[in-house]
Amino acid sequence: MQKKFGIGMYTVHQSVRRDMYGTFRGLAEMGYRGIEFYGELDFDLKEIERSLRDSGLTLTSWHVEWRNLQPDRFGQTVNYLQAAGCPAAVIPCLGGKWNVAHGPQEECREIWLRYIEEMNRICERLNAEGIRTGYHNHEHEFKLVYEGKSVFDMLFEGLSPEVIMEFDSGNCIEGGTDPLTVLRKYRDREILLHLKPFSRTRGFDTVLGAEDDENDWEHILASHDFLWLLVESENAQLPEMENAKRCLQGIKNICQ
Repeated sequence: MQKKFGIGMYTVHQSVRRDMYGTFRGLAEMGYRGIEFYGELDFDLKEIERSLRDSGLTLTSWHVEWRNLQPDRFGQTVNYLQAAGCPAAVIPCLGGKWNVAHGPQEECREIWLRYIEEMNRICERLNAEGIRTGYHNHEHEFKLVYEGKSVFDMLFEGLSPEVIMEFDSGNCIEGGTDPLTVLRKYRDREILLHLKPFSRTRGFDTVLGAEDDENDWEHILASHDFLWLLVESENAQLPEMENAKRCLQGIKNICQ
């Protein structure tokens, strides 16, 4: 089965803000076939349509902030995603060092149990509108443990099977967990894989497939039938488009 390589727009978000059309065309020329949007729901819808159409890129999903899925903004968010032709809203983060929806003083097991209930309700409502729901991990879901269970396991043991797991491999390694262990445990879930390079010495400032990239890509890619393979690199040492090109070439070299 041919692998579907896309890119998480965070990798090139500054370039997209400057020139969406040119950036999308450039990504398609590199060999990307899909893109996951990142950022507030304020992009010009006609420009999205034109950029996707002329580049041939598929809109895979959108990182939608928690606040935009609350009752006061839900309808507006749904209308925008439908107009953009977006098939899935992925919640990019809860808690953590960004204090999304709660700060460190509120951190506890109960708040994650509440999030699980709320996400399952959001999933039902979005499904009714023809939009899937997903959740994207960072490192803290692996580091936070309550009653012997990590927050990551709490989430994906409690969330509806309808909720897509957007699994970020580099964040998993940063959280002290082996990606293969997670992927094998949740082999029955639908997964969007974030291909995130991570180095023990340089953190995220490395290129996918580089000698110091800690991801075991060969076995990771073979472990699951992923919905999409989305490059998401946080390398701040290279220009965005050069980084995107080198990461795609790195993963293609591994797949040869």
